Order: sequence, then C-alpha cells, then structure tokens
Amino acid sequence: MPARRYIFAIFLALCTAASLLPLWVGAHLPAVDAPQHLFLIHVLGSLDDPSLPYHDHFVARPGLTYLTFYYTVRALAALVGVEIALKLWLTLVLGAIPLSLLVLLRALGRSRWLALLACPLLYTDNFYWGLFSFQSSLPFTFFTLGFFVLALESDLGTRKARLALGGCALSLLLLQLTHAAGMIFPAAALPLLLLTTRSDWPRRKRALLALVPGVAVFFAWLLSGVNRGRQFGKPGEPWKASGPLFDLDNFVFHPLRQKVGKLPELLSNGFWDWADRPALYGLVAVALLAVVLAAVRPQASTRGPVARLRPALLLLLGLGFYFFLPADITGYMYQIHPRYAQVAALLAIPVLPFPSGPLYKVFASAATALALYSGVNLAVLFHRFDLETHSFEQVAREIAPRARIMHLVLDRNSRQATHAVYLHYAALAALRVDGVPSFSLATDPSFPVGYKEGAKPPASPWEWQPQRFTWNDHGSWYDHYLVRGEVSAERLFGPHLKELELAASAEGWRLFRRKRH
Repeated sequence: MPARRYIFAIFLALCTAASLLPLWVGAHLPAVDAPQHLFLIHVLGSLDDPSLPYHDHFVARPGLTYLTFYYTVRALAALVGVEIALKLWLTLVLGAIPLSLLVLLRALGRSRWLALLACPLLYTDNFYWGLFSFQSSLPFTFFTLGFFVLALESDLGTRKARLALGGCALSLLLLQLTHAAGMIFPAAALPLLLLTTRSDWPRRKRALLALVPGVAVFFAWLLSGVNRGRQFGKPGEPWKASGPLFDLDNFVFHPLRQKVGKLPELLSNGFWDWADRPALYGLVAVALLAVVLAAVRPQASTRGPVARLRPALLLLLGLGFYFFLPADITGYMYQIHPRYAQVAALLAIPVLPFPSGPLYKVFASAATALALYSGVNLAVLFHRFDLETHSFEQVAREIAPRARIMHLVLDRNSRQATHAVYLHYAALAALRVDGVPSFSLATDPSFPVGYKEGAKPPASPWEWQPQRFTWNDHGSWYDHYLVRGEVSAERLFGPHLKELELAASAEGWRLFRRKRH
C-alpha cells in the first residue's frame, strides 16, 4: 500500500505539472479581467510613491475579503514583478484544486486516484473571465469540507484530529478573506455534512467551534462591508445597484433551459472551434471507464448507507447552486450561477465508483494520459494567443511614462480566444508606463483599491461601450488614446482629431496621442 501511495504522488505531480504549463508559455493570459487585477495590484504596491500619479487618484481600502489574492500577489510582486507574481499565485491556486479535492475524497472514503480527474477542469469559464478571486476560493472550499468531515470522524486528542480542526478553521477563514461570496456554498454544504456524518456531540462541538473564526468574519463583512461604497441608481444602470443587497430589483435570473445548454460550454469554452473541447469529451470517457471497471470489480466500502450518500448530496447541492442562483446581483456581483458549473463538475468526481485490484491501473493510465493531453493542448492554445498579443506590445512601447490613457477598445475579440480578452488592455498599457487608464475595477468597492473622492478619471459610464464618451466631458483629460477596431478616427474624435497624432499602429491596434507643441 505505501508503494501505491508513492506511485499516486508521482502521477498526481505529473498531471498537475502538465496542467500548470499553460500559465508559463507566454506573457499574456487569455483572461478578461487579468489586466485589471495586474493594474490594481501594481497600484496597491505603489501608493506610497508620491512621484507616481496613483498617489493622486487611488487609495487602499482593505476590507474583509479579496485580501488573500491581492496582498499575496502584491508581496510577491516586490520580488519578481507583478506579472510573474500573478502567475505564481495562479500556479498555487490551480495546483491546489486537485490537492484540496484529494482531501475531500479521502474524507468521504473515496479513492485518491479520482483526484486526477480534476486536472482537465482547472481552466473553465471562471478562468477565462479572469474571476481569479473566486477561483482562488475553490481550494479553500474543498479543504474546508474535507477537514470538517475528518474533524467529525477523528478521535479526540489525536494528531489527525488537531490537523483536521486547524485545517478546517484556517481554510474557512481564508475562504472568507479571499472571496466572501464563496462562503455561500459551505454555508449549505457544512450543515449537510454535519447531518450525514456519523459522530458524537464532543466531536461535533469541536468541529463547529473550528468554524467560528470564518463565520464571525463573514458576518462582520455582511453587516459592515457589503454595502460599503455602493452607488445606487436605476435598475440596470452600469455598476450601480437599485438598493441594498437583497433588493429584488437587483436580481437577474436566466431560464433553466438556457442553463442546461450552457453547462458544457462553461467547462471548456476558452478557444474558437472548440479547440479545448476534446479534453472535456475525454473526461466523460474516463469517467465512464471508471464506471465500467467498477462494475467488473467493485471496490468494497465500509461506510454506512447515509455516509455513502454524501458525495451525491454534495453534487446535487452544487447543481442546485448552478441552476437556481441568479446570474447577477446588479451593482454587487455578476456572473454568479455560471461560476458553479466548475464547482458542480468537480463535485461530480467523488460520486464516481472505483474498481478494486489491478484494474485501478487502467483508470490511472487513462486519467493521466488525459491530464497530460489537456495540459499540452492548452499550452499550445495559450501560446497562440500570446503570439497574437505581440501587436499590442508594439503599440504599447510608444506610450509615454505617466500617461493618461483613454480606453477605446471597441473590438474586444481575439482570433484565438473566445472571450472579450482585450476589453481591459488599456489598464495593461497603463501598468507598463505607471499611467492611469480611463477605467479600472477600483470602481467596484469590493476591491481593496478605490478611487479617492472626486479623483476618478472621466470616462464613458460603461467600459463595454467606450465610444459613448464626449470630448468635453471625458476625452480632453487624456493624452493617449488606445483604439482597437475598425471605427474611423474622424468618427471617434470629430473635429478634435487635429489635436492628435497617430503614434503607432499594428494589426488592429492604434495609439493616438496629443500633438507636441
């Protein structure tokens, strides 16, 4: 048995390494919000420098969430630069997802080999939208659930019990400090596990006490932080809520039929022509292989009938979150239910049966081959996207230090990636030169960086329609204008075009700047 554990460790390390390869094949990631996170983390680390424009426009506003991701990357950025620091963080996060699922699998009495199936599920819609804080919360979610079960089942006073209690307490606290909205799944899953896990009152009491720090910080955030800095407006107004969090006018739901059809797409939709879809088909095939092999030689279970139901109940809970949560809570949080497609897919893994005896080698070989293929295939696709971004780098080199950059990216699309990956590239351009873009996520009070009162750069009210700017109200404040799209300069700038010069252009990108007198 020890030899099998070592073999598993080697296989898991190989699969995880292949899955992390896409992060390191190029400078750019095909993730919509990645430039915004990079920019704000750069600002967070530069606020004390009065020579930079950030001192005049931004202020740190740490709250009780978004801290883990932002401040850890900020600390790493001091050593290796912000772009490498982000990749190091994502390496830790994505690598921790199979590891945290492994803890949950073992707590539920499932085979550790099933953790290999998490590797093809690391890059989903959550990653491609750049929802890095939410994705960073996933390992903490699975660690919390797994350690909670172990705490309920471990004998009092043992080393295993102490590790389980400490792991549970720390994981839930870090989950809250990473992404408060991620707390809603454990809020439903933990009571479910409490009711379905055989234990006694002393063990239940200590497991519940381990949750107190995380729960306390969550309620402190809910009572004092969730409405902090929110701007109220009319329903549907960009970045504004109609009222407090639970105002029904804020909630946007999508039809169930639409959610059913979107589920596969949310698990593998990063590149055109379904270039990343074969790995999802392979995942289904390997899952079916596990079912067939287990039917030939099933693995015996010593768990009771209620305990054996826990994986299925967690999966049903994950699917319930996907199908019944709102799509948006306007002004507070967006793309809510789609995030749980990845959660539900990962929770389907513990439900799978597993064979006993030497048949496990067939599954292990197939799962490893799938993970290696998925990682290498995505590495090729990520590299192709990175090659496409070279034209942006050509244009960005012509931006002056401390520039004020107006975001006029009308064509947000890529020939390689399916999402609106260029939407926030004005923020990336600003990062390159210590400049200020016309839009940043500092608009959202959830983030630990905000605008000083009255210091927000003038811009179109919605970053998705930058062409709605007016020169007198918005455009005249800037000295650089980053354009992507076929729209004519005359249409964008009108009579003010004579005040500008074309500084650079390359494959759809154009950079205009004020004429030097």
